[in-house]
Amino acid sequence: MGPLIFMPADFWSESFPVVDAFQERIRQTGIGTIQMTLLAFLVTFLITRGITWSIKHGKGPFGDMSVGGTHIHHLVPGIFLLLISGVIGIAIDWQPGGVAGLIVPTFFGIGAALTLDEFALWLTLKDVYWSKEGRRSVDAVIVLGAVLALAALGIPFWVEIWNNSDVGGSGIIAAWHGLTAVFCVVTFLKGKWTFAFVGLIFWPLAFIGALRLARPASLWARKFYGVTKETRSRARYPEDRHSPMWFWQRHREKKEQAAAGT
Repeated sequence: MGPLIFMPADFWSESFPVVDAFQERIRQTGIGTIQMTLLAFLVTFLITRGITWSIKHGKGPFGDMSVGGTHIHHLVPGIFLLLISGVIGIAIDWQPGGVAGLIVPTFFGIGAALTLDEFALWLTLKDVYWSKEGRRSVDAVIVLGAVLALAALGIPFWVEIWNNSDVGGSGIIAAWHGLTAVFCVVTFLKGKWTFAFVGLIFWPLAFIGALRLARPASLWARKFYGVTKETRSRARYPEDRHSPMWFWQRHREKKEQAAAGT
């Protein structure tokens, strides 16, 4: 690693034209539709969490919204905003630089944030916003935020570097991202899908997730774990036995209950 650090500046500019790619894809391009979507998504999520926290603790001027005695969850306006942005995007021949080019991604980002912030509600059909199960909403927001960030910043940036790198640089970039993809897949199979998606942008999370113990209901644990590791996994993640999420997790829980005679 030491000799690489002392390579001439020309080596880095030719093999890994990071500065040129940053100028081309980040600074000169400016904010496009996907960047606008990401910005609206993140800002809306943070504001929504702040408002719901203030309502829960009785602080500030905010309160629950209800119509005719029926509590309206904020995923409802989120769904409507997603539908509106979808209709506008399909029905209107809009250009990214025009007014619709601002409305569509903004509405979509806001709607997606409001909807996914209550992901646990439409998954379990129970109001579990502030419970442990409500953590699934945060996980869903992190996953979509990582995907949007990858589309807004990651892919165009690295494609630009790839196109302007020499053969050696392109090979290193391909190997690096291939290894990151392997870490992400292993992490996902171990049941840590939030780490897997965020790892697409920040690879150390995928690396940590790939090394650490898998969740007991994950595909990785089912295929590769013996009794010892499965016992350790159940001790490390006891909540997995009480809140199965994916279809294979529910199927496994039913089999265990049948074997135990419950």
